[in-house]
Amino acid sequence: MKEKFIKEQLFIDTDIILDVVLKREPHFPDSQKIISLIERNYFYGYTSALVIANCYYIISSNVDKKTAVKTISKLRSILIILPFSDKEIGESINSNIKNFEDGVQYFISINNNINNLITRNISDYKNLDINILTPKDFLNLKKTKILMLDLREKLLFAEQQRLACEPAIFVKDRKLKELDGD
Repeated sequence: MKEKFIKEQLFIDTDIILDVVLKREPHFPDSQKIISLIERNYFYGYTSALVIANCYYIISSNVDKKTAVKTISKLRSILIILPFSDKEIGESINSNIKNFEDGVQYFISINNNINNLITRNISDYKNLDINILTPKDFLNLKKTKILMLDLREKLLFAEQQRLACEPAIFVKDRKLKELDGD
């Protein structure tokens, strides 16, 4: 019997999005996996209007405006964009979190009952009430590994079904090409 999991809620910080868009190594693969798992509905993905604004500014400054607009449009289809208010600003100012912006993100997460904040900047988040994880740390959690294994099994099954439905001539041609090394 397979274990059932409640779909985790993940707050995605600016650096994770930028790792993907700007293909920043060595962080790109793990950050891409996180976004991909959210896109495939294995997790609920959230970010803030502040993160979106920061991403737009950084991408338009480092790449171009067209890429920034395309990225923001895509993010809006994948992630739930949370607003922030004077409440989170005040909570951040009055907290022990060193970086104001990180504090705002933390309190947006807390105030929306999101228990996982995915960031590479974990040093600014000490002794807090939610899980602060790098993409790599989150992907290495046992429950995440089980979900990823389940995803691989589903993809393999779908590919087997697709191949089973192909006319025999295409399968035969593919096998011949594979044997020829093409």
